[in-house]
Amino acid sequence: MEYVIGLVDEEPDQLSAIRRTIKTHIHNQDIDVSFKVYPLEGGADTLSENVANDVLHDIVSGAINSLVIDYKIMIQSAMVEGTDIYKRILEKVPKFPVIILTNVPDDCYKKSFVDADKVYSKRAFFKLEGDYSKDKTKSILINMQQYHKRRTELATKQTEQLEKIRDDGFSLEVYQELLHVEKKLGELYPQDQTQVDIALDLNDLKEAVDLLDRADKLRGGSDYGA
Repeated sequence: MEYVIGLVDEEPDQLSAIRRTIKTHIHNQDIDVSFKVYPLEGGADTLSENVANDVLHDIVSGAINSLVIDYKIMIQSAMVEGTDIYKRILEKVPKFPVIILTNVPDDCYKKSFVDADKVYSKRAFFKLEGDYSKDKTKSILINMQQYHKRRTELATKQTEQLEKIRDDGFSLEVYQELLHVEKKLGELYPQDQTQVDIALDLNDLKEAVDLLDRADKLRGGSDYGA
């Protein structure tokens, strides 16, 4: 399988350095990696939203498996913080693998929403001979592979539960399991409308739950009377 890493950076030299670092450290591994560079369109006031929307669209479609964001992005003589893009994405998909590259890690740590483990020192990362560079590249690959595996497993479970509903009809147990699966999937990619919403009419669902409750009560009363 080929994995795709999204890149958010306005400097061609830095984009080349990111590619070179990752490619160098995976050349002996059985894994293919390519890159998608996101266009930095719009002014400084709209850039974060535009980029985040593009990234979220690609996460939904599976077009990227990880994301690397530069902390300081210069647009039209203004600086946009990569942490703003990071925040917009993680608010929608908290388990998607995203890292921030920066020469000022302490500035990122001041943001309460930033996971310190997701902040990489740019200078150390670009030093190909250093252990830091090798270890951080390894972390990117592991997190990316784990994300893909988890998403695939949950999507398979989702399909299985929907097939049960289609073949056997509604059951509260299957519905609850489907809700659980879709909650976990929502941490991995945005879901404006879940398969529960698509497959089931909520009014019919409420009626079915009420019927099950009444049936349980009737069974309980019959057993008590016996």
